[in-house]
Amino acid sequence: MPNYDLYVCTRSRRTKYPRSLNLPSLEAAHEVALRLARILVEGRSCWNGLAIASYDDFTVEAANEAGQIVLTIPGRWMWAYLVQSQANANHNRPRA
Repeated sequence: MPNYDLYVCTRSRRTKYPRSLNLPSLEAAHEVALRLARILVEGRSCWNGLAIASYDDFTVEAANEAGQIVLTIPGRWMWAYLVQSQANANHNRPRA
């Protein structure tokens, strides 16, 4: 199985996820990168104090074993997910 490294990039820094991920495919790396971006947008991250939910100018990158960036997920894509999640949560809330 190939190894992938994940990075969160902002204007001022590029932070590597603490460990490499042994994943079966690029599609699996894509799913993990999307999950990380969602967590960052939702403000649930405690990773190195990296709380970037207040803005959308970040990307999550995945690099293969050779160090080449094989996918990039812009944080602004996750804002639509967050808005939809909040709308669903409000819609599914029981009424008093």
